[in-house]
Amino acid sequence: MTMTGLRRVLGASLLGLAAGLLCTAAQAKEWKTVRIGTDATYPPFESVNAKGEIVGWEVDYGNALCERMKVTCTWQNQDWDGIIPALLSGKFDTIISSMNITPPRAEKVAFSQVYYSTPPGFIGPASLKSNDVSPEALKGKTIGAQSSTVFANYLSKFYPGSDVKLYPGGDEALIELANGRLDYVMVDTIVAQAFIDKNGNGCCKVVGTVKRLPDIFGPGVGAAFRKDDPDLRAMFDKAISELAADGTFQKIASKYFKIDIMPKQ
Repeated sequence: MTMTGLRRVLGASLLGLAAGLLCTAAQAKEWKTVRIGTDATYPPFESVNAKGEIVGWEVDYGNALCERMKVTCTWQNQDWDGIIPALLSGKFDTIISSMNITPPRAEKVAFSQVYYSTPPGFIGPASLKSNDVSPEALKGKTIGAQSSTVFANYLSKFYPGSDVKLYPGGDEALIELANGRLDYVMVDTIVAQAFIDKNGNGCCKVVGTVKRLPDIFGPGVGAAFRKDDPDLRAMFDKAISELAADGTFQKIASKYFKIDIMPKQ
């Protein structure tokens, strides 16, 4: 190749690189406002108060993340069954709603690092004498859970001998239990305890917990994003790490929980 030809090739390559960088810069979004989707039927993590406001630990924590990122955040209530489709269709920019990071979900969305992890378990009537929650012990019993959740998946796999009833909202099964229409509910044990504290110990009790199987429950809870928004996910990951390191996470969590919900490294 002649020197003139080499210059032409190098010139074309540099022009192409410059065009690619300009294109990337043009496509990069400057995040000033972030819309957060949540299913506000899961106290104490998220619920709707008497004023119609979305409140709870995850709301306080999410707002702290937004403050650290110096962005304005808005919250939108969304039913759980449609929450991932709503994210993918652009209704909001991220999901902060106690979503466990599981392999099937990770095929559809990108997740932040884990920001909390709590044990799953069973809640039942306070009058129960046995703490055995094995499939054999609960055979023939009616067990409630929220649909499209890790709890529903767990029951489907390990409790075929039980009558499993699924509900669209996170609090509906618990209300059915309190009204005597279910024998047990499978749910996060912190959610179960919050329900007991609200309704009195005469209502119900946490009967037992189960091991967090990785293929069903995953490592813990993270925020979900569209896969073509890696810059937003990176912003959240940085803020999550910073709030864990400087004690902000624990400060917010201690207002709601008696146990440590920070994921173990």
